[in-house]
Amino acid sequence: MSWLGERREATGRLAGRHVLGMLGAFFFVMFAANVALIYFALHTLHGSELENPYDASQAYNRRILEARAQDERGWTANVMTRAEGQGERVMVEFRDRTGAPISDLQVTARFEHPFDAAKDRQTSLSSDGLDYEGVASPIATGRWTLVIEANRGLERLFRSENKLAVADTAPN
Repeated sequence: MSWLGERREATGRLAGRHVLGMLGAFFFVMFAANVALIYFALHTLHGSELENPYDASQAYNRRILEARAQDERGWTANVMTRAEGQGERVMVEFRDRTGAPISDLQVTARFEHPFDAAKDRQTSLSSDGLDYEGVASPIATGRWTLVIEANRGLERLFRSENKLAVADTAPN
């Protein structure tokens, strides 16, 4: 038998059960894709959302002015953290231009989680006359922003944001 010149016709017909099967397969794929997209939307990073962009821009401008005033003061801060049994110890040494310690400040330390504000931890740091120290409740491993703020009365005189990574220090 030669295949050249031989002509075959398809005898299969498109029946209702075939159309039903194709529609079922189509909707199954759509359903599976939606389930996957919903899962990844709920289990990945959430991003951030501004309630009022105008107020956010005004706060940003205010922070720029505060940063310029802070730079003019010439203060420095040496920040150290260390894990302790009851939490995370924060130690800050403030110095002026001449290297003299700065006293009579109200200092706070805040560990900010990058995506979940419910995990943020804050503590007030007390002074021994020279330096400031306090303990925040335990924080989870991962990346954090440590925000140090120093006020005198109602005026904020110093603010720093320090990126840090907290590693799991449990013995293996």
